[in-house]
Amino acid sequence: MIFGTLTPRLEGGAAASAASRTTVALYWLRGGVALGVSHRAIPATPRIGAATLQALLGGPNRTERAAGLSSAVPSGSHLRSLSITDGVARADFDARFASGGGSLSVIGRVDQVVYTLTQFPSVRRVLFLVNGKLARTFTGEGLVLDRPVARSDERSLLPPIFVERPAVGDVVRSPLRLSGLANTFEATFQVNLLDAGGRIVVRRTVHASAGTGTWGTYSQSLSFTKARPGNGRLVVFERSAKDGRPIHVVRIPVRLAG
Repeated sequence: MIFGTLTPRLEGGAAASAASRTTVALYWLRGGVALGVSHRAIPATPRIGAATLQALLGGPNRTERAAGLSSAVPSGSHLRSLSITDGVARADFDARFASGGGSLSVIGRVDQVVYTLTQFPSVRRVLFLVNGKLARTFTGEGLVLDRPVARSDERSLLPPIFVERPAVGDVVRSPLRLSGLANTFEATFQVNLLDAGGRIVVRRTVHASAGTGTWGTYSQSLSFTKARPGNGRLVVFERSAKDGRPIHVVRIPVRLAG
C-alpha cells in the first residue's frame, strides 16, 4: 500500500515523535441524520491521514456511541491506499465500502470521509476509488463521484448549528473555544455550558458571519468560573422565530477540567 503523508497541526509546531499521540477529528452521524464530530487521540505517525481514516473505518467507540454518534460506513470496510497530490487525496477503498445502504447512508459515508480528510491542511478535496478504479457511480444509489469532492460540495447533512469545537471526548477549561458553521435565522443561536452539577456556567448568544439561508462561520471564546469539574455538556440551540422555543438542539458531552 502507498499512503500519502499528512502533517497534523501540533500545538507549538512541535514535531511528533514515535511515542507521542496526536488528537484528530472524526466525523460521524449524530442521531443517524446529521454530521457530528468527536476528537480522539491516536498514535502520531507521518501517515496520519491513513491512520485517521483507519480509526474512522473502525467505527465509534463507547463514548462516541453514548453521545449518539454512529457511522454510515459499512462494517468491515478497508482502506486499500491513500495518496495526496496537489491538495487532492486519492482514497482507494475495497468493495465493502461501496456496498448497500440507502441514499442517506451513501451520502453519509462520503461526507464522513471528506470531512475527516479535509481537516488536514494538505487536503482540500477527496477523490474516491473502489478497488483501484474511479468510483464514477457510487453504489446502487447512483451517486456520481467522478471528480474530487470538497467540503463545500457536501453540506446536505450539516445540522443548522454545526459545532466542530469542542467535540465529543474533549476536556474543556476556561476560556472554552467554540467554533463551527451555522445557518440560522439572523445568524444567531444560543449556547449553554453545564458543569458536572448540572448548573449553567455559560449562557451566551453567538453570532455567525452569515445566516438565514446562508452558511456562516463562528468562533468565540467563552470564559467561566466556579464550574464543578467532571462530566458536563455543551448545549447549542436556535430560538424559534415563531414562539421562542428551542429548536435545532445539539448536546455535546464534555469533561470540565478541575
